[in-house]
Amino acid sequence: MHLSNLQRQILFTSADIDRPKAAAAQTRLSQLNPQIKLVALQQRLSGEALRAEVAKADVVLDCTDNMVTRRDQCRLCGPRYPVSDRQRRGLRRSADGAHPARTQGCYRCLWPESDEPQRNCRTAGIVGPVVGMMGTLQALETIKLLSGMATPRNTLRLFDARTSNWRALALQRSRSCPVCGGRHADLV
Repeated sequence: MHLSNLQRQILFTSADIDRPKAAAAQTRLSQLNPQIKLVALQQRLSGEALRAEVAKADVVLDCTDNMVTRRDQCRLCGPRYPVSDRQRRGLRRSADGAHPARTQGCYRCLWPESDEPQRNCRTAGIVGPVVGMMGTLQALETIKLLSGMATPRNTLRLFDARTSNWRALALQRSRSCPVCGGRHADLV
């Protein structure tokens, strides 16, 4: 946990600085609700470790701030696992709903590897209240999915904090996508 995280990650306090985020989050969430069961993984997940954790999940929340992890998560979830995604950099944010067995385009359809933005929170900057908005929207869409409520499909919602405007873009599956198009399309 770094001091720079405090302005946008309200789960943490200055007492958590230099603690692993997973351990600090587990402590705080247990204080908020001692009835929940939490497992804190203090490692960067990739490859087989990420695949094993994804296989245990009912839904995957993509809260990453780097493109390599987001790409790996998208590839491993493929069309079989619901994913709720939020991206946040600068004053523009995007969020999509949590979708049962992917019926729409995925992260790789939107950002083919050659077109992928290389900016992250550290290089592009980030505005705390907008992160909170996206996290709340992501939580809402996940609750809707897990409770069987309808969620928006094939839509990527974009928020521009400068104008406070929302836009919705159609998110289509690309036939050339290595994750959800072509050879994986039969799994959807």
